[in-house]
Amino acid sequence: MKISSLVRIAGLYTIIATALLINPLARAHDPALHGFQMSTFEPPFPSPDFELPLLESDSASLETYRGDFVLLNFWATWCPPCLEEMPSMESAYQKFKDRGFTVVAISSDEGGADDVTPFIEKLGVTFPILLDADKAVSSEYGAHNLPLSFLLNREGQVIAGAVGERDWSSEEALSVLDELITAQ
Repeated sequence: MKISSLVRIAGLYTIIATALLINPLARAHDPALHGFQMSTFEPPFPSPDFELPLLESDSASLETYRGDFVLLNFWATWCPPCLEEMPSMESAYQKFKDRGFTVVAISSDEGGADDVTPFIEKLGVTFPILLDADKAVSSEYGAHNLPLSFLLNREGQVIAGAVGERDWSSEEALSVLDELITAQ
C-alpha cells in the first residue's frame, strides 16, 4: 500500500473516530441530527470513492450515486443490530427514492454473495448491496464497529455519521431525511 493511501486512511479514520467514537455528539450542530444522535461534519468532507461488486450485478462505484442523497451503511450478516435496522432503511428508501435518495449498503462478510444473498432475500431489501469481502473499503471508512452509517450530500460529501443501529423509519428519522433531501 502506498504511503499516500495510508495517510488518507489514517486521516479519515482519525476524523471518524474523533467525531463518532470518542464523543458521538461533539460535532453535532444540526438540532434535528443531534436529536437523532448523528454527528455532523462541518464543513462536510469528500467521501473516498471506491468500486465494489454489487450483489446482483457487476460493480458500482460511489461515484455511481453522485447526484443522489446517500445513506452509506456498513454492515454484516453476523451483526444482529445491522440486520434489525435493514427493514427501516428499506422503508426510508421506498419513501424517498423518487426524490433522489438512495441507500448503499456495504457488506463486510468474507463469504461475499454466498453469505449475503439469503439475508437480503429474507429481509426483502431492494436498495443496492455492495460486497467488501476483503474489508478494504470498510477499513478505509473506519467501519470496525457495525453498523456504521454516513449521510452524503448530492456532491458526495460526508455530512453526518453514526455508529450503531438506527430506526430509519421513525418519525424523527423520516423528518430529518425529508429536511436534508429537500435542502439539497
